[in-house]
Amino acid sequence: MKQYILTLACLIGTAASAFGQSAAQRLDRGSRMGRGAVSVTDVSVNRGEGRVTVDMSLNLDSLRMPVNERMVYTPQLRTAAGTVDMPQIVINGRRQQVMYRRGETSGVAARGDGATVVGRRNGKPQTVSYSAAVPITDGTTAYDVWIREDLCGCGDSLAMNDYLLSRRSKPLLVYMRPEASPKLVHLDKTAYIDYPVDRTELHPDYRRNPAELDSIVRTINQVKADPNYTIRKIDIHGFASPESPYEHNDYLARERAKTLKDYVSRLVDIDAGVFTVSHTAEDWDGLVSYIRSDRSKLAHGSEILDIIADARLDPDAREWKIKTAYPDDYRYMLRTWYPALRRSDYHVWYTIRPFTVDEARELVKTRPQLLSVEEMYLVAQTCEPGSPEFNEIMEVAVRMFPDDPTANLNAACTRLDTGDADGAKPYLDKAGSSAHALNARAAYWQLKGDDARAAELYRQAAQAGLGEAATNLDNVE
Repeated sequence: MKQYILTLACLIGTAASAFGQSAAQRLDRGSRMGRGAVSVTDVSVNRGEGRVTVDMSLNLDSLRMPVNERMVYTPQLRTAAGTVDMPQIVINGRRQQVMYRRGETSGVAARGDGATVVGRRNGKPQTVSYSAAVPITDGTTAYDVWIREDLCGCGDSLAMNDYLLSRRSKPLLVYMRPEASPKLVHLDKTAYIDYPVDRTELHPDYRRNPAELDSIVRTINQVKADPNYTIRKIDIHGFASPESPYEHNDYLARERAKTLKDYVSRLVDIDAGVFTVSHTAEDWDGLVSYIRSDRSKLAHGSEILDIIADARLDPDAREWKIKTAYPDDYRYMLRTWYPALRRSDYHVWYTIRPFTVDEARELVKTRPQLLSVEEMYLVAQTCEPGSPEFNEIMEVAVRMFPDDPTANLNAACTRLDTGDADGAKPYLDKAGSSAHALNARAAYWQLKGDDARAAELYRQAAQAGLGEAATNLDNVE
């Protein structure tokens, strides 16, 4: 059986080192046999719009083709899911080409299969240009483009050689360790304490006060009782509603907050220095929220909002204008919404103690709210990257800290690592602007098939010093 040797003149990426030697050996053997060679040049492999496109040239200048023989080259897209053959390149000897034109050939390169079919003109310069595309699914993270050489054109495996033209490796994703930070947490609640009209003294048994005061004390004691917590600050913030003169409301809001603080501090065994007091004289923001949420209840809701937003009016002038211009609406607000504006918000600030990796490994399953992003990351490092356990911890971290850039970056990387580009997108939107995040966004576009956009982001990440991004850039280019 006569052999015609394919010499890969352009090997891309890892293919040059992996296959250069064997290709050279075949070339030497082919030269000694005096058969000449086919060389592949100008290989370009691009991905976009859900397909992989292969362009290349086959140089036949040194090939001497017997008139009755045929050679077939089949470019192939190989992924983990399998191999897809592209349209073939068929080189016919002179007599084989005549038979092809007459429709007298069968088997490979039959008419209508999209093959590129040429007849070799021995002794003359000749180049065959090739371009073809095959579909590829979004999320395919790695693929190779090979060319299979059938030396006899008969499908005999003994006459076949395979050569790697392009290797698209899986993107390198780099997880980022979160910065260590104190775990300062705040618990925010509201109490509706009833006071006698225009008075500041607190009566524990007055109206709904027993239940409201009990709720405040129980909340503080629950935090205090947990050995993992240390209370740092308890702030009681008093609010008054907008009716009556502003100065009087300022006095009521301030003094009622102080009274409530003094009462609560006597019932909980906590250093008095932990307590702070603040106040808002008139809760106009709260009133605006009520109007916007239920504007249909007012005949002139938009006009009232415009008055409230008028920075030229002081609080008393604002209230008087609403009261006189829209008395019916004012009475409704006074009766329905103003009582809820008279309240006391209390905020309990506490820190959570640090945990060892062994402790955190159990807590991430039972009480992840006790852990920092960094502690969950350190637990994940005890698992195999990409394993279900590893990915779940990263997902827990982003659920606990939905706005943390590092948690979002790491969760995005777990999705990208499995080829789930669409699942990674919401996390990438909140992953920040670090080199790690640029690299992950580039991987997203690579998986979506936009190599140009991926290359630009990889380039930016590489320029920022991320070595893995430089490797990824080489891969897509």
